[in-house]
Amino acid sequence: MTIKYFIYARKSTESEDKQMASIEDQIAEMLQLAKDSKLEIVDTISEAKSAKEPGRIGFNTMLKRIHKGEAQGILCWKLNRLARNPVDGGQISWLLQQNTIKHIQTYGRDYKPSDNVLMMQVEFGMANQYIKDLSVDVKRGLRRKAERGWYGSQHMPIGYKHNTGYRLGIDDEIVPTSKTFNLVKSLWRKMLTGNYSVASIRREGNKMGLHNSAGNTLSHNTYHRLFTNEFYCGFFYTKDENGELLKHEGKHKKMVSVQEFEKVQRILRGYGNPTRQTTYIYPYRGLISCGGCGGFVTAERKLQAICTNCKYKFSIITNTICPSCKTDLRDMPAKPTIIDKVYYRCTKNHGDCTEGCVSDIHIENEIKKGLAAISINQEFYEYVLQELAHFDEVNNSHSIQLTQLEKRKTELENRLEGLVKMRADNEITGEEFRALRQKSETEIVSIQQELKFQKDCSLNWKKAAQEHFRFAVLAVDKFLKAEEIKKKNIASEFASNLKIKDKKLEYTTRKCYQIIKECEVVYQAKKKCFEPETDHMLYSQKSCYWVSISILREKLQQLRTCLIDKLQSEKNISE
Repeated sequence: MTIKYFIYARKSTESEDKQMASIEDQIAEMLQLAKDSKLEIVDTISEAKSAKEPGRIGFNTMLKRIHKGEAQGILCWKLNRLARNPVDGGQISWLLQQNTIKHIQTYGRDYKPSDNVLMMQVEFGMANQYIKDLSVDVKRGLRRKAERGWYGSQHMPIGYKHNTGYRLGIDDEIVPTSKTFNLVKSLWRKMLTGNYSVASIRREGNKMGLHNSAGNTLSHNTYHRLFTNEFYCGFFYTKDENGELLKHEGKHKKMVSVQEFEKVQRILRGYGNPTRQTTYIYPYRGLISCGGCGGFVTAERKLQAICTNCKYKFSIITNTICPSCKTDLRDMPAKPTIIDKVYYRCTKNHGDCTEGCVSDIHIENEIKKGLAAISINQEFYEYVLQELAHFDEVNNSHSIQLTQLEKRKTELENRLEGLVKMRADNEITGEEFRALRQKSETEIVSIQQELKFQKDCSLNWKKAAQEHFRFAVLAVDKFLKAEEIKKKNIASEFASNLKIKDKKLEYTTRKCYQIIKECEVVYQAKKKCFEPETDHMLYSQKSCYWVSISILREKLQQLRTCLIDKLQSEKNISE
């Protein structure tokens, strides 16, 4: 009886087979072997699938066809191409013992039913053990990698990649991707505003061109996993030898802080259903408090229609049929009047509160009045930039302060030199010397820090002042043109302590903007004195001019103090 053969070729996608011959090479060698040995080939079966677990489609199909009698032999490169697990290996051994498979030919060896099956079992066992050892080695390597602070997963979170060719202990093993990292980071920033749901973030990501390795847009679930993955705030999880999850702090570049990550988790929980899209924006919610009980203020939209039949006013947010005459809006003979208003009111979480609600129109009008009150013109803005450029040069108080600090520093340094001489002459004990030296050195360090802060402030306060003046020039126009979600930032920039009291919006204009407006008033007074109308007014007008200049610089000094106090406060908070 002539034995017919299947050629079986397999290449695993796993790392253990990277050095094995490719499928094409295996088939070429087996065809040449069949030609040399004059073997009849029925079919060639190939697949790219790991053999460490049962379930290969090509392999199972081949065995079924052998059971049907289509072939009685197998040609393969090595025996481990057929099986690396005891289930598949057992099937091959059993079919060979039952004479269903009459011959297995590999490159350099063959197997027959009459042979001792022990050698085949040993080879299958070695192939299976290789897989087990490799798995243990890989897991051990991943645990060591995690202990070094690097995530060992093959697939990195979006925005990161493995640094191929890194030098152990020298280079980062995980690095940000050049473009995707910044895209994902910008999406985190949007999510942190609290104005986006996962669905709306997905639309933003699609606009930016964020996609997977196949070039497809990311799914909703992928975006949700992105914003719940602690890897982005510096942590990842791996399993220990017992399969228990361990949390590691990674050395990779963080995209957000832990506090920002937790804030996004609260935002996601607040949405309830992550797929829900915010359909209406309330820009001043969270900015205003209740002037009566001090509680939070929320917003409520009232969308109503006035029935043209019975003149009954009713809500149309969830219903389009008049409750009084049962007429649908679409069936009314005339177009009904639609009332769409937003009101801000106390949440009453602190108990009964008598404060009434305020419309968003009233709030916006009050904010516009406040912005108009601190607004300055372009002419004054250009003038004050010139004054700021050389303000510290004519600001004696700042120079005096720096001089006093430098003088005190020099005195302390001289004192240290004197202490050294006194110790050398045994005029003071070693303990006294150390105590006095430590006290002087501590004060010197404090003065050096103050000098650095004051010198930095001479630059930083000017930059902050320029930004505040620019805001005062453009504030009204920016507010009128701003999107809803940006109006809140503009309002909070110039006003603080916003509250609803007696159905009105009350607030305190920030001190720096009060001073800026006062500066413009002084400037306008200076302008009137700049060109005297007649000769007999010359002396008095010039006196007025210099008085105005003096007052203006005094106001700028007040602004400087205000902004430096703010910088000092921010510095203390950061420390």
